[in-house]
Amino acid sequence: MKPSGQPFGRLIRGGLAILVAALVASSAAPASAAAPLLAADRSSPPEKLSLVDPDANPRTASLFAYLRSQQGKGILFGHQQDTEFGVTFPAERADGTLSDVKAATGDHPAVFGWDFGHNGYGSAPGSPTPEENVKHTVELIQAADRLGGIQTFSAHMDNFVTGGPFNDTDGGVVPRVMPGGDRNQEFTAYLDRVANIAHAAVDADGNAIPIVFRPFHENAGSWFWWGAAHASSSQYIELFRYTVEYLRDVKNVHNFLYSYSPGGGFSGKSDVFLRTYPGDDFVDVLGYDNYDSSGASQQWLNGLVADLGMLSKLAQEHGKVAALTEFGISGALKPNGQNPEVNWYTKVLNALKADPDARRMAWMLTWTNYGTDQFFVPYPATGALAEHEMLPDFRAFAADDFTVFASGLSRADVWQRKAKTIEHAPALHVVSPVDGARITSQETTVRVRVSDARPLGVSFSLAGEPTSHPLTFDAATDYYTGTLTVPQTDMTNKRTTLTVTAQLPGKKTLSAVQQLVLGNKPASAPGVVDDFEGYADDSELRAAYSAVGSNTISLSSSPVGSGNRALKFDYDFALQNYTGITRRIEGDWSQFNAFSLWLQPDGSNQKMVLQLVCGGVAYEAYPSLAGTQGQNLTIPFADFRPAPWDTANSGRRITQEDLKNLSQFNIFINQTPEGTTPQGTVYVDDLRATQ
Repeated sequence: MKPSGQPFGRLIRGGLAILVAALVASSAAPASAAAPLLAADRSSPPEKLSLVDPDANPRTASLFAYLRSQQGKGILFGHQQDTEFGVTFPAERADGTLSDVKAATGDHPAVFGWDFGHNGYGSAPGSPTPEENVKHTVELIQAADRLGGIQTFSAHMDNFVTGGPFNDTDGGVVPRVMPGGDRNQEFTAYLDRVANIAHAAVDADGNAIPIVFRPFHENAGSWFWWGAAHASSSQYIELFRYTVEYLRDVKNVHNFLYSYSPGGGFSGKSDVFLRTYPGDDFVDVLGYDNYDSSGASQQWLNGLVADLGMLSKLAQEHGKVAALTEFGISGALKPNGQNPEVNWYTKVLNALKADPDARRMAWMLTWTNYGTDQFFVPYPATGALAEHEMLPDFRAFAADDFTVFASGLSRADVWQRKAKTIEHAPALHVVSPVDGARITSQETTVRVRVSDARPLGVSFSLAGEPTSHPLTFDAATDYYTGTLTVPQTDMTNKRTTLTVTAQLPGKKTLSAVQQLVLGNKPASAPGVVDDFEGYADDSELRAAYSAVGSNTISLSSSPVGSGNRALKFDYDFALQNYTGITRRIEGDWSQFNAFSLWLQPDGSNQKMVLQLVCGGVAYEAYPSLAGTQGQNLTIPFADFRPAPWDTANSGRRITQEDLKNLSQFNIFINQTPEGTTPQGTVYVDDLRATQ
């Protein structure tokens, strides 16, 4: 979930000690006897499944088969931390059965969402020790399993570089936690703790309880350190792959399905959704998160349905499960009398039901009821609290024949299906350097993973080289490694290709081709964000800027502010109400007092947002899109204001210290009631800090 208020503020950090085996054993005590499972039908052959983990345990394979078969028959309702926090019960009384959803509807959710927490120990109310945290989390999983529920986990990991929380985006974290990075050990220690919980969470028969793991979610946004502005598409893809391979192959976690959930707002465009897709061998569930700030406006509903329809079709094409992995009202429900649409749940459900593709979501999960200060499910009258005004609508949502709650799950159908996993075909991917990487050192380590095959040899070469260079298998890491050496004379900011080839028995080969840039990027003048002169083509431009929502950027030779190139930004509000581009920036702007740019507006009167993230705060300015005449603009930093959604910093202004701590520069275009057209094109050039 995108941070708003305290989206995860009650997940208390544990200590830093790594749990010993004795702790795992003590927290893995068998759960009390569950209801007996119904006998499975043994007359039909097992269903063949292609999973991320061919060694997934039988319950996990059965779960995937059930979720895929359920699509189109009814959507399972899910609630994050349903029995951990609530309005109708205090956190200290949480026993794995008390639930706001149960109090509201008489039934538990079909899907229970949890989180591995800041440090990988899970979450718990109060201030528990790491050992208590793990024990509490495992007990919640076991209790939900006894209720018949399906479990999914996210992971709001702390920043492994700064030590700050998950929404601390400083430090360039992603490459530093990967193999060869200075924080790889800290990251793998977190994954070790994830594996501890996965192994400890067993049912009454000692079988590991299946979990849908949803790491690095909402990366299409930039509010987490793994988000779009902080990791290239290739860096994100390799981070996701590394996580899967470490948990599956090193830690022997075989009760996970893996979900890719990049966020929401793709205008139904599959290429935008897939721009950071790790690949079919690494993903079981295609997930989608989307929160509504519009009061269920028709535009938002149209965009939601278009995206879910696209997701459903992709899942069918790739043999995956599609799910609405997070949904809700942005910022949570409001007190009585303040909710703009009290029939919100049924409006969303009816929109999904009406579309033959969007209705094929396996589940839809909303966020946590932390208490009356932040809740996503309405509550019945409790204590001195009156019934929430949206409760009748939520009960109608729950009573609909197309929603499924816990009592609607058949244990045999979910957990005892006959399923057989199939092996993966041999595959190769380059862990480092990632595609599009800039090589600034004369020596760079090449790491290649070859899966489901033992090649006769693996080698690499740069474009134009007459010979290839062999890589050596490292049994400790399961990588083929070697050193890429680039003469200093070639470090001239030029593009080249790295080709890796694996020779397999039977004269078969695997290969991968990576784009690289050799040498440092030419230094810009102090304060310059971009003058758009140094890009080779549109592809390189799009690698530098990550899109938020759906839009198209390209290089323009006319009009321009100066030089030969400017940025052309095309947008369309048919299925979204804002879109933008984001990039990471660094440097010290404390000697500057204003920001300047050249802008040619499109006369649309839509709202343009220049967003500078510095000192950990997003500051904004709003140049006008009235008129169509290109002009140079200068905006004093004193005129920038914190983003409207950041109420905690509403009175803050940019300081010289803030300008020493830059992290992002973003451009957004927001739809406004005054807008004269739902689509348009603006041109931007010469983005820089100035005196």
